[in-house]
Amino acid sequence: MVVLKQILCVALAAAALGAAEPAASAQELVYTPVNPSFGGDSFNASHLMAVANAQNDYKDPSSTATGNTQIDQFLRQLQSRLLSSLAAQVNDAIFGENPQDSGTITFGDQTITFIRLLDSVSLTITDSTTGAVTEISIPLLGDASQADPAGQIATLLGGSGELSVATGDTSGDPLTDFDSLLTGQGDLVPGGG
Repeated sequence: MVVLKQILCVALAAAALGAAEPAASAQELVYTPVNPSFGGDSFNASHLMAVANAQNDYKDPSSTATGNTQIDQFLRQLQSRLLSSLAAQVNDAIFGENPQDSGTITFGDQTITFIRLLDSVSLTITDSTTGAVTEISIPLLGDASQADPAGQIATLLGGSGELSVATGDTSGDPLTDFDSLLTGQGDLVPGGG
């Protein structure tokens, strides 16, 4: 019975202490973002960026630290000027004071072929290493009604007025031959051969 009395006393004491405590209070939880990208304080931006950069150890494999030496910069500038000079020569050959009617320019692995047509210039750029072909048609500026189509065709024919187009077609029809040349299915053979 003594044990029962002790248990009862402890239970009453615990109940009395529990009743003496004030009631628990709670309030609403409010989320406040830290990152300014998501509505946080804009003064946190520089700190967050510095922490992110300090943790970022990724190196871009395409960037090279050796590409910024003075010799590399010099070589890039030299290459740029050489290519610019080549482009100026191609431009003069096609559109200069004495434009050529057709021609081929080879630079390294690139072959640039051009031919002046009645109302445009057709450029074909071929990369001999990959076989990639780029075709560009540049419209000619000016009044096409003043052009002399017969003279331009004669000039395209090499000045002799004779042209044979290697198409495999033996009909000999000049219009069919010229059309096959324009559609890329024939080859120019100067001198009617």
